Amino acid sequence: MFFPYNYQYALHAALYGLIHESSAEYSRFLHDKGYVREGIDKLFKLFTFSKLRFTPVRRTPKGFFNVTKIRFVFSTIMEENMKHVILGIFANKRMMLNVNGHQGVFDICAVDMEKTPELGPDETFTCLSPIATSTIMTNEKGRNIPHFLDYMIPEERPRFVENLKKNLINKYETIHMAPYRAAGFPFAFSFDTSYIAGKNGRISKLIQFKDQIRVKAMEAPFRVNADPALIRIGYECGWGEKNSAGFGCVERAAKNI
Repeated sequence: MFFPYNYQYALHAALYGLIHESSAEYSRFLHDKGYVREGIDKLFKLFTFSKLRFTPVRRTPKGFFNVTKIRFVFSTIMEENMKHVILGIFANKRMMLNVNGHQGVFDICAVDMEKTPELGPDETFTCLSPIATSTIMTNEKGRNIPHFLDYMIPEERPRFVENLKKNLINKYETIHMAPYRAAGFPFAFSFDTSYIAGKNGRISKLIQFKDQIRVKAMEAPFRVNADPALIRIGYECGWGEKNSAGFGCVERAAKNI
């Protein structure tokens, strides 16, 4: 099967398809509403997923071809999310992926469950999918539109990091339905400078998600010093925004940056 480089919407839809196999009602809840807390102007799905890993890996200028096997990571802090994905998987043991109008059917061969590791206040992670954060700006027509922040632009870097922190706090308060009480805990975030240098500063990805929706996101190993409770939420639900669209999925790095 052929996969273009922009396949995230197809995988996003396939995951909702698995959840729908388990519970149409819960699938509609996630798609239309999601988790929300009064006073927070955000709706959260509270799950994320990684990019696909292809076998064999054969690239063309337009994407991957002759793919026979795929692997990916699905991560969530909500048991309800995981339950319905697992039930959907075992409903027919197949996953449907509609890519560029062509439907591929993949038999599900294996599902591995991993426990969340004990996370401390100083952790390093590798991105399994890029991290996006945004702010609102007014365009030349006077319309408010999202502007995705670029960590590599010095003027935007502090806002990028601050938005990561605010996003984690909003998720915390939505999950626990209570105010976040550790506001004085330090928060520091930085992408790996050695990795950035090796990429000549090119760590941004422009991904077309659906129709004309384009998301600019950053992909590089990073180090974070923060409240372990917030770090755990980032690890399980995703860092930054648009996690349920396949952004912000990470794995713990073996060594400190």
